[in-house]
Amino acid sequence: MKITVLGAGRWGSLLAWVQNQTGRQVILWNRQDELLAEWLKMGKNKYLTLPSQVKLTADLALALKNDIIFIAVRAQHFRDLCLQLKKLQPKNKLFILAMKGLEEKTGKRLSQIFFEYFHQSNSLGVLAGPGHPQEISQNIPTIMTCAALDQKDLPAVVKACQTPLMKIFPQTDLLGVEVGAALKNVIGLAGGLLVGLEKKSFKSYLLSRGPVEVGNLIKAMGGKYQTAFGLSHLGDYGATVFSGFSYNHQAGELWIKERKLSSIAEGLPTLKAVNLLAKKYKVKMPICEAIYKIFYGNISANKFIDILLKRKTESD
Repeated sequence: MKITVLGAGRWGSLLAWVQNQTGRQVILWNRQDELLAEWLKMGKNKYLTLPSQVKLTADLALALKNDIIFIAVRAQHFRDLCLQLKKLQPKNKLFILAMKGLEEKTGKRLSQIFFEYFHQSNSLGVLAGPGHPQEISQNIPTIMTCAALDQKDLPAVVKACQTPLMKIFPQTDLLGVEVGAALKNVIGLAGGLLVGLEKKSFKSYLLSRGPVEVGNLIKAMGGKYQTAFGLSHLGDYGATVFSGFSYNHQAGELWIKERKLSSIAEGLPTLKAVNLLAKKYKVKMPICEAIYKIFYGNISANKFIDILLKRKTESD
């Protein structure tokens, strides 16, 4: 099996490393920048060393020669990448989206953006769930989920994603997997806020109520409510809401300490997107609304818990 990974950040490089561990031929692409220059010079980052069999390149046409292509760029850069890909007119490829987020300005899912440019000329899958390069690179296994736009492609997506270090449980609800995976980053921001506020025990509220409001949004959008309680959302809390490794968790802590917005936490632009979606679908999302008010509404983070405790009922 020949695999390409687009994006040489910490997750993309981890995917390339894991795929190589299985004996698959791997191309790791990144745009020509300082990150790629560092990879070409050092062949490693602080998490792992890439074996020489992994081919590093900035040549997108070369990267598209393989039939299975993982995409692991930041969600807000995805549309730009699609524009680059479209120029090369890829056909009959299996693309697997391995990043989590919603488009900030439109609230669109990444699969929706993909098919604005490629229609039905390629197959599409999504990989989601818990996983940290810091742990997987130390041969600590994880469990993840995947979904496909066309169910006939799901076995191929599972086969491509499954490795000895990544156990895959397939899901039929692509919409739910995408939305749940994106919103776990938002809940991760709240986890960091609570640590910064020294109120970690209130994470139990996030654990019990977060999947409920996310499930309500998924259902309103046409997906399955119960998907929020699976690996793509609730199953990822351990790696996001309760883990200091998470960029989103770190972003919440940073806001408390320095009142600065992280430039790398996907939860922040996704927070704007979910604010749009909650209004569009008329779904009550008190946790997400409270987080939005803190980061973008000039509300003190000290009021986070107070806002949530003022709710009159837990039945919705």
